[in-house]
Amino acid sequence: MNQLSIEITLLNIYTRESCRTLSAIVYGHKESIEIKVIPKGSLTFENQPVQGAEQRFTYRYDDEVIEELVDIKYFTLNSLSFYGLIKPLGEYSVATQTEVIPKIASIDYSRQFINERICTDSSKKIPVNFHSLTWSLLRASASTAWLCIDIEIYENSSECYQLDTYGDISQSKKTLQYLVENINLHQISELYPSANTILSLHLLLLNHLYIHTTHLQTLANS
Repeated sequence: MNQLSIEITLLNIYTRESCRTLSAIVYGHKESIEIKVIPKGSLTFENQPVQGAEQRFTYRYDDEVIEELVDIKYFTLNSLSFYGLIKPLGEYSVATQTEVIPKIASIDYSRQFINERICTDSSKKIPVNFHSLTWSLLRASASTAWLCIDIEIYENSSECYQLDTYGDISQSKKTLQYLVENINLHQISELYPSANTILSLHLLLLNHLYIHTTHLQTLANS
């Protein structure tokens, strides 16, 4: 495998109906995220006609639901372009796509493709944060490759999807990296008011949390 379709893979991940569960055993406890994508059809964002897809995140600690979040991504097709999203807790993300997402890309190629401006006001004119998204394509084996989406913000994170020669997803992993300097329990409770305190502390103190599943394709097609 020397090349892969980036556009089709991103469409499958972010815009088409799917359900997948990512989990890990960390210090003897099971931590998991269930991610559901639900297409919403034709919508309007920033006074432009777009398509929308809802993402539902269900966080569990030892199979107990501790938090549920919903956001809506806005995009257009032909060619694929992302415009932004509405995040939980009243945040808006307005995206500027810095280059066209390629239909085909070569192994060991990477590009930054989105800059996002995070706002909390309904006019979306007062930014409170910025971050960028970069995709990269890395060889996993002779017949598979990893497509990774790196998100640069206060805490860096990445989502990686192992793809076969047909572009089907065989497994995935999510990496979260948190800054933990000068953190205390009061700050944790402010950052995660609806989460279990033990899990919040646990996640914040980990330099890296790897979450993976070897049954992603089955879950995505269920």
